[in-house]
Amino acid sequence: MPEDIPVSDLIQIAIDRSPWRKEGNEKWFTQEASLREILEAEALGLYSHPKVFHFIKEKFFDKLFEQPDLYGVVIIRGPRRIGKTSTLEYLIREKLAEGCNPKSFFYISLDDDRLLDVLERRRLLKEFLSALIKQNEEVKPLIIVLDEVTFYKGWGRAIKNLIDEGSIGQGVAVVATGSYSMELSSAKSELSGRFGPLGESVGGDFFFPPRRFIEVAETALGSEFQQFISTQFGLPGRRLGFLEYLGGYQTEADRVRYGYDQKVEEFSRKFYESLHWILETYKFSGGYPRAIFEAIKSKRSGALNISEPRYRDDIFNLLVTDCRKFGLEEETLRLILTKITAPAMRMSSNLDAIKPNPTIKQDDFLKYIDYLENSGLFMRVPDVYLPEQINVSGRSVTSSFERPKLVVADPAVFIAIYLCSRNIAPTIEKINAVLDDTMQGHLLEATIISHLRFLPHTQPFENINYVLYRDGAVETELADALVWYVNHNSEFVTIPMEVKYSRDLDEGQIKNQAVALKKAFGVKRLVVVCNSKEASFKFKVTEDYAIISAELFLLLF
Repeated sequence: MPEDIPVSDLIQIAIDRSPWRKEGNEKWFTQEASLREILEAEALGLYSHPKVFHFIKEKFFDKLFEQPDLYGVVIIRGPRRIGKTSTLEYLIREKLAEGCNPKSFFYISLDDDRLLDVLERRRLLKEFLSALIKQNEEVKPLIIVLDEVTFYKGWGRAIKNLIDEGSIGQGVAVVATGSYSMELSSAKSELSGRFGPLGESVGGDFFFPPRRFIEVAETALGSEFQQFISTQFGLPGRRLGFLEYLGGYQTEADRVRYGYDQKVEEFSRKFYESLHWILETYKFSGGYPRAIFEAIKSKRSGALNISEPRYRDDIFNLLVTDCRKFGLEEETLRLILTKITAPAMRMSSNLDAIKPNPTIKQDDFLKYIDYLENSGLFMRVPDVYLPEQINVSGRSVTSSFERPKLVVADPAVFIAIYLCSRNIAPTIEKINAVLDDTMQGHLLEATIISHLRFLPHTQPFENINYVLYRDGAVETELADALVWYVNHNSEFVTIPMEVKYSRDLDEGQIKNQAVALKKAFGVKRLVVVCNSKEASFKFKVTEDYAIISAELFLLLF
């Protein structure tokens, strides 16, 4: 694309890439591959909107059309291929079906190398958007979806200047999406106080995560299951009470009052077997919509089938190739990924276990780790190894990064990077060869830890640790995870959790572990999450520990 391309031509690109604007193109959505897949899944009863869809529809899109004198900016961050674009396209389709003006919506992707090259090299984003808004000043409301903004350095300042000069004002809204948080954090700071009434109403920004296990279960099991969860366990805030009971923060009187035993018995009788196969499926599909659709559709027809290998290639390749746009080297990142041997790995403070080579400078190496964490698909979980790190009176936990865990936050992502970084075809046969019992245990642990991000009262990625006990040179891991927060009763809650992937649980060992935790760290009760199908291990509460099936535990998030 020539360097001197005029802004008017850039506007024409935006018009061309917003197919609903073309007269007579009412079926535009049949031409959009990702949206077409959603509609196919929906027709088969195998799709339900992510929670984000309803949130942004009600709080942002609907609100603007109801009150067109409002304005605002919202940032949506989430991994590649997780459904951000298709969700927004579906939203646009729904608003058009309600009778909204097709000219009220623009879609602009900064992932397009040709468009990005011109905009970034000539620093044209502000000028381009200003001209676009001015040319459409008779159209109100006007919503501009600005996709993959993290690839344009300084996009936040461009938006800030447009707000300050009044171009983004009454009737104009911008939805900015990004797959990496490097630029988003600085942009959020620059836009502080300028998100406008619409943006402020949704908190300015939020994370669009892979689908949680409960979302997959609701899609697969339909209205009867959804009704059960709604009536028996309620919204996530109410479900937190059940978790606190497991952790020792409610009494036996509460157990009777809230009918936990009856709820668990009914759950086991009606849904356990179905949820067991869904969890088995989830380890292949993770939270990726297309993979979920393929897995559930095939399971209903008989044998489980996973999405075609190139889908996992795509997850891996995008993660690798995107790093170039942040000044990182693909080959170095590939080498790092080959050293990730499990979805939950305990590391040393300098992460030597995954260094691509011993000569790389630590500062340079950490840029790659930051990149992986900023994708939202990797977590560094800090350790707690001293009792004084848990400060009950101060209502806080002091984290240590002496022995952090690196956790891959989605099963499908781990499988993709494990196989693709080693040039192994990501077929179901190869996946099954990798997933022995030890690896499945790590995968379940990583799934549990990643779901803890969605607990109410916690800050994602900040209120999660794990517990080490040190006796001289000997280290013992006493809990795979520790979640902490202040609840509605102003109690400082600390709940340690252990994940057991075993058909036979050693309750004597569990009791010793729970007692050691109590004695060393003052916690109330250890929560053991297991995959055992034995009835006695689906739900059991003692003075020192509670045991709960993974299938039920994951429904709390």
